[in-house]
Amino acid sequence: MEEDKEVKVASEESVVPEEEKPQAGESVAPEEEKAQGEESVAPEEEKAQSQEKQPSLEEQLEEMKGNYLRSLAELENYRKRMAREMNEVRESTRHRTISELLGIYDLLQMAVDSAKTAQDVASLRQGVEMTFGELKRTLSGLGVEAVEALGQVFDPACHQAVGMEASAQVPEGNVLRQWKPGFRIGGKLVRPAVVIVSKGPEAPPAEEEKSSGDEAPSDLSEEARASETEEK
Repeated sequence: MEEDKEVKVASEESVVPEEEKPQAGESVAPEEEKAQGEESVAPEEEKAQSQEKQPSLEEQLEEMKGNYLRSLAELENYRKRMAREMNEVRESTRHRTISELLGIYDLLQMAVDSAKTAQDVASLRQGVEMTFGELKRTLSGLGVEAVEALGQVFDPACHQAVGMEASAQVPEGNVLRQWKPGFRIGGKLVRPAVVIVSKGPEAPPAEEEKSSGDEAPSDLSEEARASETEEK
């Protein structure tokens, strides 16, 4: 019995708990030192790899140069495309305008042919008025508006004065006569109206001043009157 008890005590002393940690001063196993060394080397390798992946200054310069040349080529293509589209729009607008005016050309040609043999001036005048009305309708269809000038207050923004005349009916500063009509398209002035501006009623002629020698002053002395009589 005593022997069994001694063996049991010896066996309990020989067992070392797993949770027991090595105390200060104890040496670290070689496997742990190797693991710590590998951990310290890993960041240096990653840093070296990242430096190898970064492009050099020459490579960056070449990349920037390539981007610049591509952008320049795209800008040139855009400029050419816009110029081509503007030319197409201009040609289309010109074609549409000419097409609208061809009808007036035909009417004028008919009026000229009729004038060669026409005996009735009234019919010729009627034909010209019809042509003029067609012209106004065509201009209106193209967005052209006439500038109102006659009787309006003179506006230098849309009127061009070529003279001034007196008028008792038209107030001063208003348009008295219109020589050429003005036109605008979409609010933009194409041609100003050429007008004559009123300067108001004409001033009455000034009375002639009587000369001082026509009548003798009443306060002349008798000697002066006598001398004038002797001279006469």
